[in-house]
Amino acid sequence: MKPLYCLVLGGLAFLVPSAHAQLSLANELLDKASGTRIELRSVFDPIPPTGFAPVRAVITSGSSRDSTWTFDFHSQTQHYRQQNSQDSSFKVGVPANSTQSALFLVPVAVEYGDAHGYSYGSNLTVHVGAGGFGDRHYTEHRPRVKNFPAIAISPALADSSINKLNKEVQSRSSGGGSRTETFGSQFKLDDLPEDWLGLSGFDFIMLSHTEWAKLRPGVRRAIEQWVHFGGKLHLYATTGTQAASLGLTGGEETLKRPIGLGRISMFEWDGKELAITGTVSRYSGEPRREVDLIEGRTSIAVGTNHWDLIDQLTERSFASWQVILFLLVFGILVGPINLFVLAPSGRRHRLFITTPLLSIGASVLMIGVILIQDGTGGVGARFIAIEVDPAAATAHITQEQVSRTGVLLSGAFEIKQPALVEPVAMPDTPWVKLKADDKSQAAALRQSGPLRTGNYFQSRAEQGQILRAAISTRARLELKANASTPTLISALGCTLSEIYYIDKDGIAWKSAGPLATGAEAVLAKCEMSELRSTWKTNVTRSSTKLQKHLEEQTANLQRGHFFANAATAAPFTLDTLPSIRWQADQIALFGPVLAP
Repeated sequence: MKPLYCLVLGGLAFLVPSAHAQLSLANELLDKASGTRIELRSVFDPIPPTGFAPVRAVITSGSSRDSTWTFDFHSQTQHYRQQNSQDSSFKVGVPANSTQSALFLVPVAVEYGDAHGYSYGSNLTVHVGAGGFGDRHYTEHRPRVKNFPAIAISPALADSSINKLNKEVQSRSSGGGSRTETFGSQFKLDDLPEDWLGLSGFDFIMLSHTEWAKLRPGVRRAIEQWVHFGGKLHLYATTGTQAASLGLTGGEETLKRPIGLGRISMFEWDGKELAITGTVSRYSGEPRREVDLIEGRTSIAVGTNHWDLIDQLTERSFASWQVILFLLVFGILVGPINLFVLAPSGRRHRLFITTPLLSIGASVLMIGVILIQDGTGGVGARFIAIEVDPAAATAHITQEQVSRTGVLLSGAFEIKQPALVEPVAMPDTPWVKLKADDKSQAAALRQSGPLRTGNYFQSRAEQGQILRAAISTRARLELKANASTPTLISALGCTLSEIYYIDKDGIAWKSAGPLATGAEAVLAKCEMSELRSTWKTNVTRSSTKLQKHLEEQTANLQRGHFFANAATAAPFTLDTLPSIRWQADQIALFGPVLAP
């Protein structure tokens, strides 16, 4: 794969080969006299198929006055039957006679619908309001990674191997060696974002151990947070490199157990070129987050992809017979009765009055029936997994939710914390509109700062979303000093229903009852099998992929960690549409206990 840059002629963008390892959306001199210029480039080439795509803008202003530049992005998948889209907007203030740099986290449209059908690819368009120098449009058309995990591969690993890796992936392609198949997305170390959301679209990140050591602290922290949300970091090191030299918290043990919902692994390489066949085989067939969004919850029958959270909504008939009856009665009224009774021969002019009145009356009646039956707003259920990390003063929140709505006056909502909010395809029922087949409605979503609009939520529909956010918090569980029996003190901000704890010797303990914030609980010994069984029960409402990751927490003994559940946890709950009444929350908390 040759990197590209964008040549702009007459306002049109043409992608041509470049020596850069990034995808450039624009590099244009807007005003020759003042030297005002705009550069737009994607951090990753190609951009990931899900999550956010970080895009860097460098604006050089030669103007003698301050200006505000606007950037409106439109990400769209191009499918035979529907075009899913994600819109986003940003503003950048540019002082006079200065250069301003900004990083935009652009949400990417996901190929919801028939994932196995024919796709025309995806594009990313940006409309730039150039601070007084007119408007510009730039469009990127590049094949994204498809039928292969989304991998971000570093310069040291890609420089000598990417062409061979691409050819190997293409040779294994079900499309008979399509030239659009790529192994992964390239990037420059200095351009990596210091926000985990900018990495959220990837399944794997590949780095050499020397590159890992060179990363800025903010970038390293972002990658570590991305791992906590299920990412897999693969570090490639030359023979003899020790995990302790990588600066990983926990040293060698870090490579043997989950880090939150993800993992860090180390592999050997010669420092020059990757083993092509073995490397492609390592990632081929691995689970993909794109597939999880589209197909991970779409089986209505109990089976591999069953999502227990849906059962909390209870079954409800769509009552299609009422619609048929209403249309039949309305047809009789507006037809023969209207024509022969209300406006008989000689008085046909009454049709101009009776027909609109019948239509308005029928509409009012239908709205009344819908309001009585379905009400306004909706009901929903949530499963929230909360990893509390007191050392980093962070809580990593993964929230899955489903809802059924009645009449909505608005589907817009705000998320207070920076978060990734992704709709998920649902099992096919009369209430569901986002599905995993060609009958799916296209997702049309928009994000502007904390505000989300579009069809995340719709009237008289069932929908599901998965939300992820890393929030700063001082919440923690502490081990009481000098206690003869392990005693936990809570500063979590919510009441725990039951708590299990594994001490430094690998012995399991549990609380006798609930633990409120500011209170303490003296623990009693229990069997490890009880801990694992209870934890498994607590996480059954989560989707198949998330449940697997959560069960791994107790499969790999992590000493000094706690496992708990709660009915509510307001400080950690990501609120979406205000009119939804969340009636059944299941909350699972885990993480290290702060030792005295």
